[in-house]
Amino acid sequence: MRFRINLEVQSPRDEVEIPIKYQSIFLSLLKRGLENAAPEIYQTLYQQNKEKLFSQAIIFKGATFEKEKIRLNTSTITYLFSTPKADLAMAVYNAFIFLKGMKAVPFVGDSKIVVKSVSSIYQEPITEKQVVFQAVSPILARDHNRETRKDWFLAFSDENYEAVLKQNLVNRLVPEMGNGIKYDIDHLKIKPLNMKKTVTKAYEKFYQGAIGTIELTGEPYLLNVIRDVGLGAKTGLYFGYLNQLKQGGERNG
Repeated sequence: MRFRINLEVQSPRDEVEIPIKYQSIFLSLLKRGLENAAPEIYQTLYQQNKEKLFSQAIIFKGATFEKEKIRLNTSTITYLFSTPKADLAMAVYNAFIFLKGMKAVPFVGDSKIVVKSVSSIYQEPITEKQVVFQAVSPILARDHNRETRKDWFLAFSDENYEAVLKQNLVNRLVPEMGNGIKYDIDHLKIKPLNMKKTVTKAYEKFYQGAIGTIELTGEPYLLNVIRDVGLGAKTGLYFGYLNQLKQGGERNG
């Protein structure tokens, strides 16, 4: 299940600026809603060290991106959320309905933000073994060294890109869905089509990622799960959100 949340920034200024490290601002908004509307889900997600089986993206239409800030040229911001878990989807829906009822929530500086609407997004169930996705937020291929505890984020041109993305999926999905899914992840094929390198600054770190189109070939149930949880690492921090473009060579919708 996935949702589109339309947000509106209210500010006494003609132009609103937000930090380039915007992730914590919107995550705080989500946490505030969950803590009030679904406290048990909030505790599970953010008081325990569990993998986040959802993906998110923030769309700043017409914004200007600078080194340390984003200039909003319109008051409208789109928040996208996706998960295969029905209980989590309902909790997030209720969280934003709660925030909508607050009318206005403190945002950045002297500005406030309003939840204008919350609507569901339909994507046709995947029944074919090949799908082309659009990465709306950057995909992070995270190679973690357990001994040094350091992370490397691979470019889509790296020869280990597919293997690392598969390991990211194993790390996220096996604890929730069991070891049986590992076989199908191992046999998954990942092929970047029209990808573009990105560098995102978040939480005092720089993350190399990629946006664009990517083709996945595998079991249909797994492709549905990947679409809904996102691809790569840190999908709960506004990375790896996918839109389904076409499957089996036929364009949807």
